[in-house]
Amino acid sequence: MAAQQRPARGTDRGDTDARVGTLLGLGVFGLLLLAGRAQDLLPSPQRMVLVLLWPVLALGALRLGPRVAAGLTAGYLVGGGLLLRLADFRGGGRASDVLLVTDEAIGLLLRGQSPYGHEYASSRPPGAPMPYPPVQLLVHLPGRLMAGFDGVGFTEIVAAGVIMGLFALLAARLSWRAGLPALATYAALPNLGILTLDGSNDTSTGAVALLAVLATAWAGRNGWAARPLTVAGLAGAAALGMKQSTLFIVLTLAAHVWHAAGWRALRGYVLAAASLLLALSLPFLAIDPVAYVTGLAAFAGFHSDVYGWNVWVLARGLGWPLPELARMTLVNVAATLAALLLVTARPLTSVAQAALAGLIVTLVLLLTAYWTSYAYFALVAPIALVLPLLATWPPAVPSSPPPAAADQRPGDPDR
Repeated sequence: MAAQQRPARGTDRGDTDARVGTLLGLGVFGLLLLAGRAQDLLPSPQRMVLVLLWPVLALGALRLGPRVAAGLTAGYLVGGGLLLRLADFRGGGRASDVLLVTDEAIGLLLRGQSPYGHEYASSRPPGAPMPYPPVQLLVHLPGRLMAGFDGVGFTEIVAAGVIMGLFALLAARLSWRAGLPALATYAALPNLGILTLDGSNDTSTGAVALLAVLATAWAGRNGWAARPLTVAGLAGAAALGMKQSTLFIVLTLAAHVWHAAGWRALRGYVLAAASLLLALSLPFLAIDPVAYVTGLAAFAGFHSDVYGWNVWVLARGLGWPLPELARMTLVNVAATLAALLLVTARPLTSVAQAALAGLIVTLVLLLTAYWTSYAYFALVAPIALVLPLLATWPPAVPSSPPPAAADQRPGDPDR
C-alpha cells in the first residue's frame, strides 16, 4: 500500500486562511468599486485607477505566496479606501452642521472661552448649544490648528484611515479570512465614504469606539493586569467623551470585564474611565456647571420632528397615526432599557459577545428614536464589521483569585 502523501507546502491552515481572505477581500472591494454611486456611473479618475489595479492584485493572488498576496491586498484596500475619500474631499463638509459647530466651539476654546453656554450661529437651526463632550473637541483640535475648518473635516478621513489600519492589523494577526472582507467593505462601501465627508462626526466616534472594544480585548488577553485594564477604561472614557451614543457599547464592555474578571477588575475599569471624564470636565464645571450639564443634556433631543431611519418614519410611511413626541420618547427609553436588560441577562464572557450586545442596544436606541440621522450608522459600522475578527480573538487569560476573598468572583486580578 502506497505511503500516505504529506500535504504540499502552502496548504496549511494559515495559507488557506490568507488565500480565502484575499479572494473575498478583492471580490467585495471590486464589486463595491463598480457599484459606485449615482455620480460614479462614469467613474472618477481615482475610482478608475483602483479598478485598473484590481486585476494586478488578482494576479498577485494567483502567483504570489498566500500571505504575501494577503498583505499586498490589505495595503491596496487601505490605500483605496483613503483615495476614494480624498477624491471627494472638499473641506469640512456642509451637509451636516456638526463639524461647523465643532469648529466654532474650538475657536471659542482657543480664545479662552468655554464652548458650553454659547449659542452657535453655525448650528441648524441657529442658537443650539454645544451638545458634545470635550474629547470631541480635543480629537479635532490638531486639524483645526493646522488647516482651520478644512482640518476639522480632514480629521474624519484620518479617523477612517485609523479604522482601516486597525482592520488590516487585526487581519494579519488573527484571520485574513475574517479581516480582509471587513476591511474591503469599510473601504469601499459608498455611503460610508459619504459619511466621512458630510460634516458629521460619527466616523471619528466609530474609530474611538472601536479602540475601546479592542483595548478591552487586549486587557483580557493580558490577564486583566492593572495597566491594560487602566488603558481599557481610559479608552472607554474616550469613546464616551466623543459622543454620548457610545454609552451602551461602553456599558456592555464594562459588563464583560465584570463577568470575566470580577468586581475588582470592574472597579479598576470604571475608576480609570471616571478619572479621565472628570479631569476633562473639571475646567468647564468650574467655569459654568449649569451650562456644561445643560449642553451635554441637549444631545438627548434638540430636534422636534420625525425624521430619518426609525420605526416612526416607517409607521408614517404606512399611513399609521403617530403618537406625540413625548410618547415616542417614552417608547424609545423603554425599548432601549429592555434591550439592555435582555442582552445582559446572561454573562458576556467574551469581548465579541460584549461588542455585539452593545451594538444591539445602540441600534434599538437609534431605530426607536423619532429623529435618526443616517450619519449615526457610521458609528456602528466598524463595530459590526469587527465582530468576525473578535470571534477569532484568543480567549481572555484568567487572572489569579486573591486569597480568602469570599466576596469576590473567581478571576479577580487583585491579589
